[in-house]
Amino acid sequence: MRKLAIVVEYLGAGYSGWQSQEHKNTVCDVLTAALEKIVCHKVTLFASGRTDMGVNAMRQYANFLTDSGISPSKLCLGVNTKLPPAIAVKECYEVPLDFDARKSAISKTYLYKIYISPTPSPLRYHTHAQLYFPLDVEKMRRAASYIVGEHDFTAFMATGGQAKTTVRTVYSLDILSFGDEIHFEVAGNGFLYNMVRIIVGTLVKVGQGKIPPEQVGEMIEKKERALGGKTMPPQGLYLKSVRYPEKYGKI
Repeated sequence: MRKLAIVVEYLGAGYSGWQSQEHKNTVCDVLTAALEKIVCHKVTLFASGRTDMGVNAMRQYANFLTDSGISPSKLCLGVNTKLPPAIAVKECYEVPLDFDARKSAISKTYLYKIYISPTPSPLRYHTHAQLYFPLDVEKMRRAASYIVGEHDFTAFMATGGQAKTTVRTVYSLDILSFGDEIHFEVAGNGFLYNMVRIIVGTLVKVGQGKIPPEQVGEMIEKKERALGGKTMPPQGLYLKSVRYPEKYGKI
């Protein structure tokens, strides 16, 4: 028995998230069906984490066991012939049996994209969130400094989160401006339910001048969700990358 790890890119529009669900059109279910056609046996996929309905991924990692002798390169090429255009396996590796796409992960990086325009951009409908008025980027960067570090992020977890602990470490939070777009890139050792979308919504509220940057620190300290901004829509969010220990090589 071998263990293979795959790197998956997908556009989340039209799918009910990653996680397999009965009678739902999920990325995991579509990908599993395609893999089974290639390896000719049942497959159980384990991913680095769930992405919600409409959320995209640049590098989602997943692993599965197989007794097929197919090479990683041939599997990568073959499975893409069985997948719809919105999902692609970009890379495939044989990994040690102790590799676990979720448990072995050291950190994850998420990217959130918005564009600012009084009129909609159809080409960015499924890939960005739209805002109508300019944001003060410098104020948002000041607010972001309160988020970086180890904190109890209770105030940044949406209702329905089931984490055993709400303490997380955010390693970096960068805010970059490109023409009419603003990108938020956040890296951490783990994230709570809707945490990134709430972080961005809160920073947007700061950028709009509705709350001062210092209120973000107060939000964390008091663990009060009401002090922050709204949860941003899913289409602007991307799982950008996942980092693993060096012992697993180039994966």
